[in-house]
Amino acid sequence: MISRKTDELIVDRGRTSSVVWVLAATIVAGISGYLVLWAVARAVGAADYAIFGVFWSGLFLIVGVLFGVQQETTRATADAMHREVAANPRSSLWAFSGGLALVVVAVVFVTGIWWGPATLGVDQAGLTLQIAVGSAANAVVATMSGMVAGARMWRHLGAIIAIDGLLRLLGVLLVLNVSTDPSLLAWAVIIPFPLSLGIVILISPRPFLRLSRSSLSYRRLTANSLHTMLAASATALVINGFPLLLSFFALATEKALLGALILAITITRAPVLVPLMALQSYLVTRFTGMTTSPWLLIRRAFVGLAAVMVLFAGATALWGTAAFELLIGEEFALSTAALVPLVVSSGFIGALCVTGPALLACGHHRGYAAGWLVSSVVAVGLLFLPLDLATKAALALSVGPICGLVVHMMILRTVTMRS
Repeated sequence: MISRKTDELIVDRGRTSSVVWVLAATIVAGISGYLVLWAVARAVGAADYAIFGVFWSGLFLIVGVLFGVQQETTRATADAMHREVAANPRSSLWAFSGGLALVVVAVVFVTGIWWGPATLGVDQAGLTLQIAVGSAANAVVATMSGMVAGARMWRHLGAIIAIDGLLRLLGVLLVLNVSTDPSLLAWAVIIPFPLSLGIVILISPRPFLRLSRSSLSYRRLTANSLHTMLAASATALVINGFPLLLSFFALATEKALLGALILAITITRAPVLVPLMALQSYLVTRFTGMTTSPWLLIRRAFVGLAAVMVLFAGATALWGTAAFELLIGEEFALSTAALVPLVVSSGFIGALCVTGPALLACGHHRGYAAGWLVSSVVAVGLLFLPLDLATKAALALSVGPICGLVVHMMILRTVTMRS
């Protein structure tokens, strides 16, 4: 029986505490990530940072795809607990995540033979090994994170997020003290995935055993996860994988510009996207438990996003270029005309991060996927325009998400009118 009265499964059910725990962990992880990127950029320079940035983008592109698994295990666990129905165990989430990890490592490593040299360069194409291993480890982390999120065990989820970020920062700083070798830096980036989950399990093992038994069959888990992973693929391409994609369109003489753009894209939109992406499981749970229309929550989120965008865009226009030059280096200091559109584009992507969980909560996986897929296709198409690299990057990151948002809202309107 899956019940809200089960001892360890009711930890931190309050909405306020859930937001506090996840947001606190997200802040820790976000700051840690910023410091990692800042430290590497200052240590290696813009041209060499292009390599690290593409590696980071490639790794977190796969991590973003696997976030679809986390969303599905969140939804399945939350739905089971919301219904308070007896569960007939038909599968193990541990076995499911292990099988998924094997598939991921094989696919990433084999396909890396093609995209590795084209994006990382022939000399650093071996970094696809770390991307494959890190992605496989994250397959397990994503499954377990979704499971505890669905059970509203926000302290456990927050601990995984925070420990992962802190270990990554510590590892990268230790490596930079002795070397700037990209391979060593890559290992420092991926090792925290399994370590963070392992630490939380050692501290509190019981929930990871009890919750891992699912009433869904492996076939159903796989089918549902494929739907959310398809949508997450488009999501990840726009968010995490965009620098990797951009590297295909950069000339050999534009390595320094590519490195500066990658860092600018990451930093200017992270204040909005990092917390919103971390709160995806919370939003799915929140929308799933709602007995009223989701539009009120969506409108509130949009108003908040608009206010944040105005604030950040104004600050970037006034001090953005100077801040990059002072804190990172002159070769990373892009113009205001390049930075402000990148900041604004994060608001459109952020809006998709609100409407997406609402559709998932309604069980509308295809609608969720459709919006992100449209966003991704439009963004990729715009990169083929005969414009300079900075202009078409900002255009793709704005127009693509706007088109996807229109799709999401049209489908949501149809769904809510029927209910």
